[in-house]
Amino acid sequence: MASEWRKDLDKFLQEHMLAVSSVFAIISGFMIYVGMMGEFYSTSSLSPDLILDAIGDYDVFVFIFGLIIFGFSAYYLWLTKHYMDRFEEIISTSSKREFQKNWTEIEQIARYQLPKEYRKRVADARKKFGLK
Repeated sequence: MASEWRKDLDKFLQEHMLAVSSVFAIISGFMIYVGMMGEFYSTSSLSPDLILDAIGDYDVFVFIFGLIIFGFSAYYLWLTKHYMDRFEEIISTSSKREFQKNWTEIEQIARYQLPKEYRKRVADARKKFGLK
């Protein structure tokens, strides 16, 4: 049961990692803002008083937790974008030799890092170059 749930979560994250990491970056950015305003600028007119009253003295923990989440989400956002750019670089080649040279890398990127549509593009490129 737990392993099936884990597989479903992995599939979901692989399909939607760009969106998930973007949402977490935005949420954690707001957490950083709230924590920073509560810890350093609590008397400012820009501070969210209602939220700061609700979290009380835990604003420093919101700030630290926001920094940690932002770090991870920014890393996954960058990593997903990096894999997308690398995939586009490899797939856009017109040389069969270059494509075969990078075949293992593009297969692993498409299978384990990017959504299903990229696997379909690899299959189309394989047909284009006459590979099995």
